Amino acid sequence: MDSFASLLAPITPDQFLSEVYGKAPLHIPASGGSASRDLLSWARWNAMLSVASSWTEPRLKLYIEGRRIAAEHYCDSINTLDGVQLRVNPRKVRVFLSMGASLVANAVETMAPELRAAAKTLEGALLGLTSANVYCSFGGRRAFNSHYDSHEVFAFHTEGEKVWRIYEGRADNPLAGPPDHPDVQAQMDRQKGRLLREVTMRPGDLLYIPRGQFHDALASSEASLHVTFSVEPRTARILFRALEQEAMKDSAFRAWLPDPRHDGGAALKARLGELADRLKAIATSDAVADEVAEVQRAIFGELSEYALPAVGPLEAYETAPRPAEVVRTAEGWALRTQAGLIPLEGLHKPMSWILARPAFTLQEMAAWHPQADEAALRRLLERLTAAGMVRPRV
Repeated sequence: MDSFASLLAPITPDQFLSEVYGKAPLHIPASGGSASRDLLSWARWNAMLSVASSWTEPRLKLYIEGRRIAAEHYCDSINTLDGVQLRVNPRKVRVFLSMGASLVANAVETMAPELRAAAKTLEGALLGLTSANVYCSFGGRRAFNSHYDSHEVFAFHTEGEKVWRIYEGRADNPLAGPPDHPDVQAQMDRQKGRLLREVTMRPGDLLYIPRGQFHDALASSEASLHVTFSVEPRTARILFRALEQEAMKDSAFRAWLPDPRHDGGAALKARLGELADRLKAIATSDAVADEVAEVQRAIFGELSEYALPAVGPLEAYETAPRPAEVVRTAEGWALRTQAGLIPLEGLHKPMSWILARPAFTLQEMAAWHPQADEAALRRLLERLTAAGMVRPRV
């Protein structure tokens, strides 16, 4: 999967982002360009399952009619050099699959190049943490009862057929999925509302379900296989951490709070009001905006890969023992030296990392800061070298 456009074809990315994303479910049937959505065949999936050491509980789970099968029924306790592991027993799994159980494999995005490429495509397009689960189901049975997810759902159907039912009900920006409890399930069955749409998924089809939308699914053919990618962008929760970091630089936030037992708590209430005004100024500052954006960009680099036997040479540097500090100016982040300011172009964290080390390599710095473009890091090192702050190490 080489692009977000090929994933969505014939829907364009602009159409999807403006009309569908976060708003409504979308079924994209297989078409002439759907070969890029053929992510997992039975043969490929069987080969992945055969790597026995990869499959422990809870990475591989079994469900039947909405109930999870206890791990001790299909796993064995294996003594390994790292201690006792609860490892999946393929023979026991096959028994449950013959009974109509569904197999769910979690976090498989790194196990095959096709899945990794699709995950990186979604991650880059939507700036969200992305993970892939594989669902193997059998005719007339479903793995889960009606539910909603706390992330965006992109389901790629690869083998057999499966009927999905999507309901009108939708949870309001949930932060977690519903707990697995009969009373909760009864409540969700009431909240899901009327059937909105029923979709039969076939190989090459893509189904998008927005966060919080109630749905369920069951295999309509003898067996079916699909891969679901969950995409979870950041919420405003990350703002609180950035606010705390910036606020504690202000003496007013480090001062003791008034005793609430005096004057009926009036002084405390007044102080909190003053601090709230300061918080608003901090929340709308460039420093906090930069920090929040930095956390969002940090999503990139989660899915790395190898290109062995190529490993590449290391480009080593030494840090000059000269006084310098990273500061924020009206124009942005900069390195303050005795000779003046060196613009950092948003690379203040890599710069702080450099200052804490007597020596380092470009490759090491890039590995520790995967959200930063390596070309930008190289340009920074060129400026630092010209200023005498670092020098290549031979």
